[in-house]
Amino acid sequence: MAKISIVIPTYNEAGNIQNLIDAVENIAEKSNFNVKMIIVDDNSLDGTAEIVEKVGSKYGNIATIRRPKKLGIGSAVRDGIKVALSDEGCQYVGVMDADFSHDPHDIPCLLKAVENVDVVIASRYIAGGEIRGWNFKKKFFSRTANFLCRFVLGTGVEDNTTYFRVYSKKAAEVVLDVKEDHFEWGVSAVLRLKDKGFKIKEVPSIFVDRAVGESKLKSSELAVWIRYICRSFIARLLKMDTSRRF
Repeated sequence: MAKISIVIPTYNEAGNIQNLIDAVENIAEKSNFNVKMIIVDDNSLDGTAEIVEKVGSKYGNIATIRRPKKLGIGSAVRDGIKVALSDEGCQYVGVMDADFSHDPHDIPCLLKAVENVDVVIASRYIAGGEIRGWNFKKKFFSRTANFLCRFVLGTGVEDNTTYFRVYSKKAAEVVLDVKEDHFEWGVSAVLRLKDKGFKIKEVPSIFVDRAVGESKLKSSELAVWIRYICRSFIARLLKMDTSRRF
């Protein structure tokens, strides 16, 4: 029986988190895998952490990390992975959103796919993948960011910006060293794994915009992405040039 720890960052997800936990627990039971959930909460004002702790007492396989304020999704994932890896029996580390934009029914498929690779990404941008509920602006932002990641940074991955992934234990240990704290953490993780020769696979996934709560994606993030990609491109170019000289 596969054993997976799933890291779920939260901020004001009181309307979603209990239903998500119940759904993951039911799917794990039906699909015969062992699951632990690690909820990383950035001081939600709506009682998200309290709901998690109450539900956790029912299931007994849920850990809650309470953080003092919003510190970025990248740092939340990193803190969650650190807790996941502290369990010696952990085989895989998953990451997903708390708002049902990532379908928990995809978890068994991701677990099956990761048996032969190091990382599996639930991709919106390969055949069979789709985005539902986003307006043109959000789709343009996401497409532009992924285009730049794929062609400027050379990731070789269609969906670089999704956090819906499953890592092998060894891959999780590698991305634990990624230092970025915000949305760019996910791209840096892909680059780190690619540079070290890890195998990455994408499987199709249908992303559905949240029905409850407020989106964390802001238009201003596009400028942050462009700066990050330019900075990363220059850093990688300099590194490559230094390596060639050596």
